Amino acid sequence: MLLDYSYLNDAQKQAMQDTEGPVLVLAGAGSGKTRVLTYRVAYLVIEKRVDPRHILAITFTNKATGEMRERLDRLLGDNNKVWISTFHSFCAMILKRFAVRIGYNENFSIYDDSDSNRALAKVLRQKHLDAGSLKDTIKGHIGTAKNEGLTPDQYYARIKDEVKDADDIHEVFIAYEEQLKSNNAMDFDDLLHKTKELLESCSDVLEQLQNRYRYIHVDEFQDTNGVQFDIVRMLSDKWGNLFVVGDDDQSIYGWRGAKVENILHFDKLYPNAKIHKLFQNYRSTPNILTCANNVIRNNAERHEKELFTSKTGGVKVEYFTAYNDRQETQWIIENIKSLKRMYGYSNKDFAILIRVNSLSRSFENTLSSLRIKYRVLGGFKFFERKEIQDVIAYMRVVSNVKDAEAIARIINFPRRGIGDTSVERMLEYARMHGEDLIDVILKINVNGALGGAAVNKVNEFRLLISDLIGHKDLPLHEFAEYLVGKVNFEYAYTSTGKEEDENRWENILEFLKHIKEYSEAHPDASITEFLQTVSLVPERGEEVRDDDIVTIATMHSVKGLEFKVVFIAGCEEDIFPSARSKNENGVEEERRVMYVAITRAQERLYISSSRQRFRFNRVQSMLPSRFMEEAKGGQQSKIDELRKKWETHDFGRGRYDDSVMFDDITPPANRGRETFAQLPTTQPAIKPSNKDVSRFKLGGGVTHNTYGEGKIIMIAGSGADMQATVLFPKWGTKKFLLAVAPLTPKE
Repeated sequence: MLLDYSYLNDAQKQAMQDTEGPVLVLAGAGSGKTRVLTYRVAYLVIEKRVDPRHILAITFTNKATGEMRERLDRLLGDNNKVWISTFHSFCAMILKRFAVRIGYNENFSIYDDSDSNRALAKVLRQKHLDAGSLKDTIKGHIGTAKNEGLTPDQYYARIKDEVKDADDIHEVFIAYEEQLKSNNAMDFDDLLHKTKELLESCSDVLEQLQNRYRYIHVDEFQDTNGVQFDIVRMLSDKWGNLFVVGDDDQSIYGWRGAKVENILHFDKLYPNAKIHKLFQNYRSTPNILTCANNVIRNNAERHEKELFTSKTGGVKVEYFTAYNDRQETQWIIENIKSLKRMYGYSNKDFAILIRVNSLSRSFENTLSSLRIKYRVLGGFKFFERKEIQDVIAYMRVVSNVKDAEAIARIINFPRRGIGDTSVERMLEYARMHGEDLIDVILKINVNGALGGAAVNKVNEFRLLISDLIGHKDLPLHEFAEYLVGKVNFEYAYTSTGKEEDENRWENILEFLKHIKEYSEAHPDASITEFLQTVSLVPERGEEVRDDDIVTIATMHSVKGLEFKVVFIAGCEEDIFPSARSKNENGVEEERRVMYVAITRAQERLYISSSRQRFRFNRVQSMLPSRFMEEAKGGQQSKIDELRKKWETHDFGRGRYDDSVMFDDITPPANRGRETFAQLPTTQPAIKPSNKDVSRFKLGGGVTHNTYGEGKIIMIAGSGADMQATVLFPKWGTKKFLLAVAPLTPKE
C-alpha cells in the first residue's frame, strides 16, 4: 500500500513527514489541516510501520471525528485501528475502565446541563441560599475550576480575596461534588477533570495508557483548556511524540475555558519542538483573504502569519451601513434574492452570521414572510427534547440505581400524584439514615419515610422500576421497546389530544429507531455504553444537513463550516465587539471571532452595520464596529480618530426623538450607502466646564436626571473629552460627554 502525495503541497508534506518529538503545525483557515493530520497518521502506519493501535487522534467535534475516520478508512482500509475520538469521548472511555480507582463504578451517569442545574439547585436549597441569584454564578465558577483542574479548596484559595461570594461558592462547590459522588454521577466537565485526577493519582494507569498511545495527535489545539493540555502532556511524556495542529487566530472559546496560550507558548513548553506553517488557503478568494488579514493583524498576541491563495479573480467585499436594522435586514435579503436570480446560487449557499442570537429575529421574520426556508444553528437538539430525556432518565435509573437526579425526574412521569414534598421527604430520610434514594423507595412499605396515600403512589413507581431492572439483560433495543411500553409513554402523550404531544410520541418512536440502529452496529452494547454515547452527542451537536435552506447562525457555531456567500451583520460597537469584551480586555478574542466569520466565505462576503437598532425595548444609536474599518485596511490611528468624532457627534451620543417608534423609522429619501469612513466629522461646540470628571469610574454607579440610576460600562478619552457609556436597567445603554452631562457619580 502506497500513499498518494499529490494531494499535498510542499509545506503540508514536510509537516506530515515530521514524525518524532513534539511538533506544532500552525494551520491557517482553509489551509487543509485535517488533510495533513490524516495523512500524517497514514504515513506513520504505511511508511513508518507503526502499529495503528499505538496512535491516538483527538478532535473537538463528533463531525470532525467522523470525517477523519472516513478519510483514514479510505487510506488504510481494514488496517485502520487508530483510536479517533473527541476529548470527552476519549476520557469517558478511560473512566469507564478505571473509574473504580477514584471511587466510582463503571456505570456512572453523565449529567447534562439540566441534570447539573437540578443537582446544584438542590444543594442551594439545602444551604438556604437564593438559587435564583446564585445558581448561574456558582455554576460558572465550578466550570472554571474544573476546566483548570482545580479542587474546591484550590479554587477557593485563588478567589477568596477577590470574589464577593467566595465562601458560599466554596461551600456549595464541595456539597455539589458530594452530591454527584453519592449519585455515582459526573457532570460534563468531570469527564476531563476526573481523567486528570486519575492519571495524576494512579501511575500504573498512566503508564499503561502511555504505552498504548505512543503517537498522540490533537486537532484544533488552540481550543484546548488547561485540563485537556495537562492530559495530553501526561500521556505523551514517556515517548515525547505530540503532534498538535491549530491556529491561534481562530481561538474563540476563551469564555468556556480555552487557553490560547497553549498554542502561543507551545515552543516555550517544548523548546525542542519543530514548527511548520500552513498559510495557503484553498477556500476563499484573494479579496476575502485580504479582508481577513487586514482584521487579524491588529491583534498583538499572535504568531505572525498571512493567508494567501493561488486563486485569481473574485468579487470585491461589500460594506454597507444601514439607517436602521430593518434596512440592514432588507439589504441582506434583497442581495440573497438577487444573487439567486442572477448567478444561480441556492439557499444552502448563504449564511447570515451574527454575534448574538437576539439579532436573528428580523432575519427569521423576513425570510418566513418570503417563504424562504432557513435554519438557525444552535437550536434545540433532538436528544435534548424533554420526552427523549425522560426515556433516557428511565434507562439511567436501570443502569445506575444511585442516580437520584434521574429518579427525581421520572418519579412522577407519567403522573402518579407524587409531589415535590414527598420527594423531599424521601431525600431527607435518605440523608438522615445514610441511604440512597433508591433504597428508600424500594423499602417504602416498611421504612416509614412517608405515610398514607403517598406510600401507595411511590409503591407503584417501586414496582415499575423493579420490573424494568429485572429486564435489563434483554438486548438493548428490545429492552428500550419494553421500557417505553411498560411505562406507557404512548398513552401519556397520545391521550391528551394535543398535536405537540403527538409529535413528542413520534419523537420517542424515532428514538427507538435510533436505538435499534445503534444496536445493529454494536450488537453487544450495554445500556450503560449506549447512555454514555448519547450523553456525548449534545456536547457538539454541530450536524448541518444538506437541505437547501439559508443558514442563520452565531459566528461561534459555524467554526469549521464554509459557505459560498457570507453576510456578517450587526457589526456595531457594544455588539461586536461586545461591551463586556471591551471592559474585560477581550477585544482580541472578539477580533478572532471576526476573522473566523470572514474566513467562512468562499466566493462573496458582505459586512454590514446599522446606525440605529431596536435594543432593550428602545431605538438606540449605534457606533459602527472598529472591525469594519479594519477589514478595509484602515489604520488603528485613523479608526480611533473616526470613532472619537462619531462618539462626540449629536447622533453618536444618542440624541434622538423619544417619540419615534421602531415601526415608524424610515431612512431619509436622499440617504445613500454610508460606510464608517463617511461618518460625521464635525464636533458640536461644547461650553467649558469645571466639572470634576475624575470621580466617574469604570463599573461605578451614576444617577441621571431623566434615566435614573445606572452603571458605567465603558470610559473613553480623558479630561474634558472623557466620555462614558452607561447602562440603565430600564433604558439600555446611553453615551455621555461627562463634562456636560447631567450625571452624578454615586459614592
